[in-house]
Amino acid sequence: YDTTDSKLDPTRGFRLSGTVTPYPSFLGSTVGMTVMTGTASGYLSLDKESRYILAGRVRMGSIVGASLYDVPPPHRFFAGGGGSVRGYDYQSIGPTDAFGRVIGGRSLLEGSVEMRMKVTDTIGIVPFVDAGGAFRDSVPSFDDDGIKYSAGIGLRYYTSLGPLRLDVARGLNRDKGDPPYGIYMSLGQSF
Repeated sequence: YDTTDSKLDPTRGFRLSGTVTPYPSFLGSTVGMTVMTGTASGYLSLDKESRYILAGRVRMGSIVGASLYDVPPPHRFFAGGGGSVRGYDYQSIGPTDAFGRVIGGRSLLEGSVEMRMKVTDTIGIVPFVDAGGAFRDSVPSFDDDGIKYSAGIGLRYYTSLGPLRLDVARGLNRDKGDPPYGIYMSLGQSF
């Protein structure tokens, strides 16, 4: 469901999306499980000219019907990276094995808040905060260190196709081995 005014650079409205994908064993799947995801994002223009936009996003996911090690790795949830928790490497946030390698989880929770401000008609700056994590259980657990936080600032160059995005972020609760910062470039807003 989408009530926004633009696919690449929304200034008002909201988006809702979700999927439910069953993998039933009676149809040949080696693992009987169901993967569910949902995303909600909202955009609020704070002025008539839409030069100041408050934007927020929440994403959740859950895998039910199978244990973590029965779920094939490509179907597990991971967090981190330009479309997730900026400031951390791509898919670097989630449960780890005995050797400290990220193996993915059965649930996911992510959130982002941005303040999109146009300085001129073609240049904008975007301070943002992200949070998220992947978890072993089918429901996110808040009693461990699974949630990572980051903050950063972005530069936008507005074109007729959509904004060109350059974001720089730093993880706020980094572990040993996490990068000191992340740089991300793309066409369109981050969400």
